[in-house]
Amino acid sequence: MTAVNGVGGKEAAMAEKRDEVFIWITWLSKVMAGEHACEWASWFKAHHENYAKVPSDFDIAKWKIEHTRRLRELRLQRQKLGERVFVEGENQIRCASPQGMIVAGKPDLISVRNGAPKIYDVKTGQPRSSNEVQVMLYMHLLPQAIPAYRGMRPTGCVVYNDSRVEIPAEAVDESFAENFEYFLDVIGSEAAAIKVPSRNECKFCDIAKSECPERIEG
Repeated sequence: MTAVNGVGGKEAAMAEKRDEVFIWITWLSKVMAGEHACEWASWFKAHHENYAKVPSDFDIAKWKIEHTRRLRELRLQRQKLGERVFVEGENQIRCASPQGMIVAGKPDLISVRNGAPKIYDVKTGQPRSSNEVQVMLYMHLLPQAIPAYRGMRPTGCVVYNDSRVEIPAEAVDESFAENFEYFLDVIGSEAAAIKVPSRNECKFCDIAKSECPERIEG
């Protein structure tokens, strides 16, 4: 993977094929963890932008307020321990694969103590395996994306409301790297990934029926 600059994506309402395959780490983590059986949804978003979306009833404002507060509290906590702290935009990960796919993400917080980086991601919902996979992907890609961390092996931590999941550097081993490449190809390949429409999957998917006729509604 090679670090690159800039951000992708525009806002509109009709699906257009992207100039380059663009994969958010959050999409990839859910597929890798088996939480999205419909791999096609992530494949479609990786290859298209400006697609028609289903209106969401999720209270994004409430979530953002809670997340911002939790992240601020974490930042103050780490700073009081004498750690150097970097948040969100300072941690932008954007890498290009040899096949030209762009993989991007933004860890909530990175703390550095005695030269050792640790990646934190704050979650306000229920514990999920994909949250740990997401942080492991950050751990894998951060040294490749940001020169300051080159050659380092970050540790990680998923921060929930009442608990934390610590992730050692050793979790990101050769097997994990191989699985990353495998699922990256699943989503990034020109051939469409597996489509598994179901009421449970579709109700959490924002791709409209006009883009996915098999979508199950109601």
